[in-house]
Order: sequence, then structure tokens, then C-alpha cells
Amino acid sequence: MAVFRLIRLGNPVLRKKSLPVASKTIKTASFQTFLDKLAATCLARLGAGIAAPQVGRNLRVIVVHVDPKNPRYPGRKFFPLTILINPKVSKASKKMKEDWEGDLSVNLRGLVPRPVTCVVTGLDREGNVVSFDVQDDFHARVFQHEIDHLDGVMLLDKVEKKESFCTYEMWKKYWKGKKV
Repeated sequence: MAVFRLIRLGNPVLRKKSLPVASKTIKTASFQTFLDKLAATCLARLGAGIAAPQVGRNLRVIVVHVDPKNPRYPGRKFFPLTILINPKVSKASKKMKEDWEGDLSVNLRGLVPRPVTCVVTGLDREGNVVSFDVQDDFHARVFQHEIDHLDGVMLLDKVEKKESFCTYEMWKKYWKGKKV
């Protein structure tokens, strides 16, 4: 399947608040094709997740997929390919953890503090209400990161230690696998 071109940092689409998807839209053929292409884009770009604004659509849709075979996230616990429409974090732990995040729209990584667990609710691709009690801290991070995109928030906005910014290549060379 063809994939979308990624929208890069600086494009105003990434800073807009995305619109909820109407129930009547979910089952349309064009929207289902969009979901398939968004998921294919996430996989092709080796992402752990992607949000609709990253492909130029300000709709409240995310994809999460954590594969331990993905060279960008080796050894991470598996999370199946999940499409979530109109997602929201309904509960987040008070316990926080600072860890590295990257972004398909920005060739940067930085240390971002986030709650280590969360509950995320939304709709699946058939329009059914679903809920995920996300206990793995990396999975919780991915869900929160992608939902931030839907509100026009980038990882750049969340990094507290600005000196942690680095390109993906420099992260691999100097920081990968090191304690922070």
C-alpha cells in the first residue's frame, strides 16, 4: 500500500488542534482507506506511533504499534497495531519518568517527562468504544505523545532539559542504551 508523505516541523498543520471524527464518517470507505494508509505509513517509517496531523490531516486519529523488531525501538515490549479515533487520556499516574522521545516529523530526540501509566479511551475503526489501561511506561509514553500531536503539542514543548536535544543519529552514537 502507498504511504503518506510526512509533514515536517514548521508546517502549521502540526500546531493546530485536530477535529473530532464524526460517527457517521468512521465507516465510510474513504475514511477506512485513510486509516489503512495511516497505519501503513507508521509501519513504513518505523514509528512506534503516528498521528493524523503528521500526514497533513487535522483529525483526532492515532496509530500505535510497538514492535521489538523495529530497529528504532529494539527490545521494547510488543503492543499490537492499534488505530484509535478521538482518543483521550482519561487517567494518568502521578508517578513520572523522564525518557527519550523521537518524532517522525522532527529528526530530533529529547528527554520528556511523562506519567508512567495511563488509561486511554476512544473509538476503534468500527466506531466501538475501547479503553486501554496502559501499564508499560514506554507504551504509555507513545499514546501520550501521539495524543499530544492532536492538540498541536510537539515533544519540543515538553522537553525540560533543552541540552538533551539531539538528532536521531547523534542519539544512536552517544546516548542509546545509556542511563539518563
